[in-house]
Amino acid sequence: MFEEERFTTAMLGRANCSLKPDKKLLNSKFEQYKYTSGREHEITYRTLKHKPHRTKPPDSDFSYQMSRTSCLFNHLIVPPKGGEYYYISHNEEEHSYILVDATTDTELARFQNQEKLIFNISAIWIGSETLALCIGTHLYLLSISSTSVKQTSEQKLDFQCLLLGSFKRDETIHLVLCYRTDNVFVHQVVKQNDSGKFEVTTAIRQSGIARFVAVRGDMLTMISEGKLLVPQPQPEEPEQPAEVPVPVPRESEEEKNYTWTQTLEDVDVSIELPSGILKSDLIIEIGHDSLEVRTKGGQELFKSKLFSKVEPKESTWHMSSDKKRVEVVLTKYQEAHNWAYLVDTPHYDPAGNLLGEISDLSEEELRGMMRRMESLNEYTSDKVDKSPLYTPHPDLEECDELDGQQVLLSSFSLDPAKQLSLVELSPGTLLFSDSDRGFVVSHSVDACYYEVESEASPPWLHASTFHAFNMVQATKTQKKYIVTDPDRKYAAIVDITRHVYIYSSAGGAATHGKLLVMTLDNSDDSEILGVFPRTESIVLLTEKYLITIKFSL
Repeated sequence: MFEEERFTTAMLGRANCSLKPDKKLLNSKFEQYKYTSGREHEITYRTLKHKPHRTKPPDSDFSYQMSRTSCLFNHLIVPPKGGEYYYISHNEEEHSYILVDATTDTELARFQNQEKLIFNISAIWIGSETLALCIGTHLYLLSISSTSVKQTSEQKLDFQCLLLGSFKRDETIHLVLCYRTDNVFVHQVVKQNDSGKFEVTTAIRQSGIARFVAVRGDMLTMISEGKLLVPQPQPEEPEQPAEVPVPVPRESEEEKNYTWTQTLEDVDVSIELPSGILKSDLIIEIGHDSLEVRTKGGQELFKSKLFSKVEPKESTWHMSSDKKRVEVVLTKYQEAHNWAYLVDTPHYDPAGNLLGEISDLSEEELRGMMRRMESLNEYTSDKVDKSPLYTPHPDLEECDELDGQQVLLSSFSLDPAKQLSLVELSPGTLLFSDSDRGFVVSHSVDACYYEVESEASPPWLHASTFHAFNMVQATKTQKKYIVTDPDRKYAAIVDITRHVYIYSSAGGAATHGKLLVMTLDNSDDSEILGVFPRTESIVLLTEKYLITIKFSL
């Protein structure tokens, strides 16, 4: 699909800002939501002639994140201007996928596809009349007007991709997509060339998939789970070493028998072994702040206190395939703590720093930077890890939950590719995203809505608050979708098969908000596959119906 050597990779730096709410938009006097009985709502059901295709979790060869993405995918495709509702249906006998207008039961387009296992189907609008559709490893562009639907482009990909965002620059179409390979999620910005094919302009590698993507001008903002994977420099553009004094290390280069690197979660130490050493000859002792590697014969290969604490029980080691080195993977006691050096000496080792260039910082400045990184976690409580802020889909086993997976909020310039902002958040912080307009994160019991603004620094602004919503959504054990209307007058929780909960919290210092509960006539427990919120209505897609709920707040 896209050759890796053509990547222009966005280099990943250290955390450099925070995500703090506007205190004026918080309300400490808010007490609860009151159920509003007497408010009538109207529910209409439209039977579907075509059965919506439900994306299913992939097999065990794929990660939990990909499975969750498949389960929680919103199958309802709605143009930006609204009015029409589309979905994808699958004809297994004809090996085809069909784009269907749900409001008229009209077949708009048909795509032949012989792939046996398709676990990714995604769609994204480019403006109001162009739809990008990815079915398995096929990427289509459709021009959709009130009178016709025309396929304008098709491209075969090497991987099954998820479409995450789109934008136009100088009338050229750009897409943001993601695929998984070798346990790495590659997020790419691709642009359409003169021949109609897409080529890569930017690639960002992470251990987790993006949950939110927005492009404003020349800036890409994304929220993803997992650690940042720092790429190697481009060979044709080697980095020039900074001309700063480098402290003399304790060991000379001739004596140094190890190398080390780090990620946000681990420190990897590679230690040379004398010839003839077997795995059974080694004794590896990993302490809370120390590492010792020696042979049973008493030969010391490595022994030192470490820069910071580690988790001995979660750390591992193994011999390299050529039997010449022992590889020790130390799990950091504190995630995202940037180690300035490996061994406890009064200097730092720039060779081990893969979280950002720090060779121009003094030791005092470096430690101050790390203290600021640690303080970022004050945004959310450690209790978030222990509370049920995310309930897994019933198709996923509870043991598949990500344990302490980090959440990263990042912004990148696209031309040239460079990271601008990075915030490290606690697990469970991201509650939901609002298309590409904004995202909602937890703050104590509240849920804070942030809009993406290219002119702001950092490029997101706290725009509104859903009071106590973080607390109430945590009680919904069957929730599947969380959405907000275009005017952010309410937030809605849609469960798997039957209920819709509407929460509206008045502004100012009001002590109570309104709660509406709608129960669907869904006796066969047909699963809800999609949702689209409007100002005073909400549209649902199930396996059998297109449902419209009208209500008044």
